[in-house]
Amino acid sequence: MSTGAITGVVAGYDGSQNGMRALDWAAGEARARGLPLTVIHVWQPYIGGSTAMPMVDLGSLAQQTLDVGVEHVRKNAPDVPVQGVLERGQPAAKLIEAGESAALIVLGPRGLGGFAGLVLGSVGAQVVAHASCPVVIARGDQDQRPGAEPGRVVVGVDGSAASRATLETAFAEAGLHGWSVHAVVAWESVPEEELPPLADEAGMRKAALARLDQLMMPLRELHPEVEARGEIVIGPPREVLLDAARDARLLVVGSRGLGGFRGLLLGSVSHALVQHAPCPVAVVHPPQKPGD
Repeated sequence: MSTGAITGVVAGYDGSQNGMRALDWAAGEARARGLPLTVIHVWQPYIGGSTAMPMVDLGSLAQQTLDVGVEHVRKNAPDVPVQGVLERGQPAAKLIEAGESAALIVLGPRGLGGFAGLVLGSVGAQVVAHASCPVVIARGDQDQRPGAEPGRVVVGVDGSAASRATLETAFAEAGLHGWSVHAVVAWESVPEEELPPLADEAGMRKAALARLDQLMMPLRELHPEVEARGEIVIGPPREVLLDAARDARLLVVGSRGLGGFRGLLLGSVSHALVQHAPCPVAVVHPPQKPGD
């Protein structure tokens, strides 16, 4: 089956415990969205560079791995429609291809086999950077099953056009799961000599908070059931967002930002958040302009 035809939620599964975590999170997302789940396992014909393994039927082993993943979903989320797709080739390329038609891709924080090296910039970094749809890295041990305790979605905002996409994702996730939204602007202090004439930093922060409220207003109207608050926190973006996400159910960040609010260049910190956040991280791409 071609991954290009896949819709719904996609989970990349490699047979590891972290892969199981991705399956559980993906099943919860599929259930909440009313979408099917596709479990994808990608295998390569060679192990260890160019050394062939003629005595091992890697295709058969890959099918067994995929079957285990699909059976896990059927056992633990019997209400979620699920299918398995076995692909041969480059894992990142196959997952990015799936993301062209999928609503969401879910991966584990690191893995074995086809998804080895996720946090080190291999498969996961490529998928996060290039997938057309949002990508969730299922960090932490948050429960996505029905009846799980409500919590917060933390979203990093920098005032750029990409911030609108991250806020939309955060409010949508909160609405689906009964969570609240905590929008955070990380503010690094401005040296006095860099301030514009007649400007003061307290006034600039006040203006930034007003801009954040302006960005959130239409989403509050669209999702009246979602409790939401905005906050400006002084400090480097990486530390501010990691601290804010300490007890969150999900952290939402942009794949890159324009620095509309000083210091919050999400493109420079999202990789660190994917590696170190205490909860799942959703990476959202800005909307594409015509011709992109």
